[in-house]
Amino acid sequence: MAGSSLKAALAVNFMIGVIKSIVGTITGSVAMISEAYHSFADTFNQILLALGIKRSKREPDFEHPFGYKKVQFFWAFVVAILIFGISGTLAMYEGFQILSHPEGHVFHPELFIWQILVLVIAVVLESYALSTAVKEARAYMKKVGSDNLIEAVDEMQDPVILSLLTEDTLALVGLVIALIGSIITYITGDAIFDGYTSIAIGLVLMTGGLLLARENKTYLVGKAVSNRIQKQILDIVESFEGVKLINSMKTMLLGPDALLLALDLTFTKAAVAGDLGVADDIDTLEQKLSDAIEILSPDKIYIESQIDIKN
Repeated sequence: MAGSSLKAALAVNFMIGVIKSIVGTITGSVAMISEAYHSFADTFNQILLALGIKRSKREPDFEHPFGYKKVQFFWAFVVAILIFGISGTLAMYEGFQILSHPEGHVFHPELFIWQILVLVIAVVLESYALSTAVKEARAYMKKVGSDNLIEAVDEMQDPVILSLLTEDTLALVGLVIALIGSIITYITGDAIFDGYTSIAIGLVLMTGGLLLARENKTYLVGKAVSNRIQKQILDIVESFEGVKLINSMKTMLLGPDALLLALDLTFTKAAVAGDLGVADDIDTLEQKLSDAIEILSPDKIYIESQIDIKN
């Protein structure tokens, strides 16, 4: 699902990172250098996400009988740590350096007009990268009939799309902060404002990285499927002839397109009347569930059965 937005984000971030590095070196702006760190970190992050997608396609084996889908959650978590640990820390460091030792900093505020121009172009390019990720999220909204983008993104449970949306949003916010800070620095000619801008960018990156890490941790630990899909499962099971009671239902995401479902059901006495007994009903129910729910397959449905001998 995230192929086009991933490629767009990778290309845009690398190109912007090179331009930011050149301009930041010429002007002496630590805010621009911090933005370059951010862009290169995002480029590396997208490479890691692509690696996660590739590794997740490996077939199940003896050590990993449910496959390798969860590897995407791992690399998305690593990406979140890199946003927080590398991009945010370096931006904060650059900002504090200029605030504590402004006299030793080579600074050319008269050249900031070119930096402002580059940042405006970067905002346009980053907006395009963000729009591709939003477009994929909106396509999912339409698919499931949702009218809320945030809820749709959460229900997609795709770590790549989630990471890209977070990265691109943080990048756009960082660019806007850098643009405002650069304009103020250009007008005042004071490097202190450039330092404050770099610190603000670092704070945004650290906050975003922590929130993304927190979300991906829930996937690694074992997150249940969305409420909408849980209700869909319950409706199918409750309406299935022969099922009298749902004793328990447990779900766990194995990946963006893989779900593990465990059910404990009580069947009616009539359900065992056939040649295969309740086993025939269980097979039929598993197939019905997998036909209705795209991310569910019969080999990942486990049904514990009980019989109500009175009915």
